[in-house]
Amino acid sequence: MPNHQDPEPEAKLTIRVYTVRADGARVQVSSCTSEEERFLPLVSALVWPACRCPRCGDRDGAREPDAA
Repeated sequence: MPNHQDPEPEAKLTIRVYTVRADGARVQVSSCTSEEERFLPLVSALVWPACRCPRCGDRDGAREPDAA
């Protein structure tokens, strides 16, 4: 096996808009592909504070133990 590394794949986003004819055939109306070389990871944007509702309680470890 050759010892080579594939180039790192580029992230691309393509949006296609279709109409559907009466016979069920799809007809592409338009298409758009992003020109960005890299997209930031979505996970980094989803940082939320800890829940403080009565059901979840304090997630910092200061939660009181349940009464037995």
